[in-house]
Amino acid sequence: MIAKMQSRPMIALSGDLVPNAEDRRNLSHPATGGVILFARNFANAMQLRRLTAEIRRIAKKFILIAVDQEGGRVQRFRGEDFTTLPAAKQLQTENAAQDAGIVAAAELLAAGVDLTFAPVLDLSRGRSKIIGNR
Repeated sequence: MIAKMQSRPMIALSGDLVPNAEDRRNLSHPATGGVILFARNFANAMQLRRLTAEIRRIAKKFILIAVDQEGGRVQRFRGEDFTTLPAAKQLQTENAAQDAGIVAAAELLAAGVDLTFAPVLDLSRGRSKIIGNR
């Protein structure tokens, strides 16, 4: 017998730097499994650490906190608290890609973010028309 899987949707905050009343209701809902953050949710690393801690406090359960922090033009958290990462197309070696990933992971984990939607294998090698400058 296959157990019916429960949906665990990922939500975005409707507030900017702090969760508003609607966000609090959504975060505490038992079906909410994650939240994706955007540039509008970020001022600096200290504010982001407070925000991720507040999200976890409100949820009162494990909740996945994610962001799209690929590098290049797709980097939601910027400024002195986060390294400006090159676009993946600019990374010419596997070692350079691994180093960029380690930097991004360390900075995001320190801020309380669990997951980035950065591609893990997005090599153009001059042949891809899809990847572009990301």
